[in-house]
Amino acid sequence: MQNKKVIAILTTAVLSTTLLAACGSNNNDPNTNTPANTANDQPANTNNSTDAPANDGGNKADDTPKENKTITFSTITNYYTAGLEIAAEDYHKLHPETTVKIDIVSDNTTYQTSFQAKMAAGGDDAPDIVHANLLGDTPNNNIAKGFILKLNDFIEQPNPYNNGTSLKDGIVADYWKNATDSANEVYMLPFDLVGTGFFYNKDIFSKAGITEAPTTWEALFDALQKIKDAGTIPLAMSQATGSDYEGWMVGAFLDWSSRSLIPDTWLQPGDARDTPEADKINSTLKYSPDDPFFDVGAVGDVERQLALWKSGKYDATGPAEQKTWTTLKKLSTYLQPGYATMKDADAYQLFISGKAAAYWNGSWQVGQILKDQKSLGDKAFQWGTFKFPDFATPDPNFPGHPRGILVPGHQLSVTAKKDQETVARSKDFLQFLYSPAEAQKVFSATIDAGQFVQGPSLVKGVTLPDEINAYLDGFKVAGNMAPISLLTGGNPAAEPNATAEGKSLELQYYNDKISLDEYLKKRAALAKKTNEQYIADNKYDLDPKTNP
Repeated sequence: MQNKKVIAILTTAVLSTTLLAACGSNNNDPNTNTPANTANDQPANTNNSTDAPANDGGNKADDTPKENKTITFSTITNYYTAGLEIAAEDYHKLHPETTVKIDIVSDNTTYQTSFQAKMAAGGDDAPDIVHANLLGDTPNNNIAKGFILKLNDFIEQPNPYNNGTSLKDGIVADYWKNATDSANEVYMLPFDLVGTGFFYNKDIFSKAGITEAPTTWEALFDALQKIKDAGTIPLAMSQATGSDYEGWMVGAFLDWSSRSLIPDTWLQPGDARDTPEADKINSTLKYSPDDPFFDVGAVGDVERQLALWKSGKYDATGPAEQKTWTTLKKLSTYLQPGYATMKDADAYQLFISGKAAAYWNGSWQVGQILKDQKSLGDKAFQWGTFKFPDFATPDPNFPGHPRGILVPGHQLSVTAKKDQETVARSKDFLQFLYSPAEAQKVFSATIDAGQFVQGPSLVKGVTLPDEINAYLDGFKVAGNMAPISLLTGGNPAAEPNATAEGKSLELQYYNDKISLDEYLKKRAALAKKTNEQYIADNKYDLDPKTNP
């Protein structure tokens, strides 16, 4: 089970109860930041030569023997590891002088601290290819510190392993905005999409008379009640510290109800922290309730978020918050016993063993479920997925449709090393990895190994089996959320004690210890306390025209 590690993948949605590391560039939170052979085995050269491509990323090879080198690709346990190891072997066959070591790290905390420490010490021992969303700092800061490279020019270069098609043209265009920082610098290569949603046991649903996946909250509650009446746990979801996945729902509701205010948090001309690059991006963006992708790439500002909170434009105790928390409290009545302390691994076991009818998690679980279904034998069940629901009756407090998490998951950056030959070979391996044929191998090997395929491939030309695509469809929400969590949950410094206090208040409300009105007022007071402390600590005057 890798869910705890995958949390770092889910970027823009930084929630009041669950914090997700930066992965995209909707900077609305201060805490953010079938197998195929390699194309002809001898990919086309940028000089239209029949020679094998050079290790420097596409320049014609000369006859000078290359020094043997090892480049290190650092990843997380089961994070496409089976497929990456095959890609490393395939690359070594083409380039015997280059060994690609797939270094598997156990968890994201170790990954972050190790990378930052090694780079601070000079970087000689740091890995050469890394996950941009697991580095423990924002892309801007990692570039500014000289830890990772800008890739703007690199993605424009012809890819010798894809018949000269550049990485920019070989990756689905819609998601390049997620690959740029607030200075419009490309810092990573997106490989796939990741999302959150519901898994459900079709057999249990069918026995309860439910033949279609719910698309509204009303239909979902009706289904869960029927399942509960039949004596089965309706829904498994962890809310324990470290795996409080209800936070994704909290964020989706807040994004839905406050989406029209998101532009207020973007840098504006004349702001002290504004830049020409930010102006160039933000000037092209405009809110529309009918455009769920209106804010992709937007450059936000923490002080503007705090100023928005202070303005009271969003009522933290108003009708939208009342409906959000009434809905979530009702959902809690269908959760497994002990949900507040049960870890996600145990919640998953309830679902895979058939003791729970549904399970809230992410697309990365598809591979694990497929693997476990095979081992269940005659106890295997039919299952499917569905996304975060709409309300049956349109509500003006929740315009348009709900968004969720829908961002690039597998994000690869190149470490800024002093040894330029190592850098060149690292880039060349990435071009090889992002060729359609090799990327296809990576996906297929991952599925065969029972590891998680996080979502649809962003490498053009890669296809997944119809069965996998059907499961992944349940995670394709309208767009990626960017909740302004300071408006209601506060805690911009992500203080663990404040997080625990907020969760305690929520559970008191769920268990009828306090009323909805009391809960919202106490939650707003906690947000006020933590926001004001953050303002004081950072000496903000809440005037974006001044600095700080």
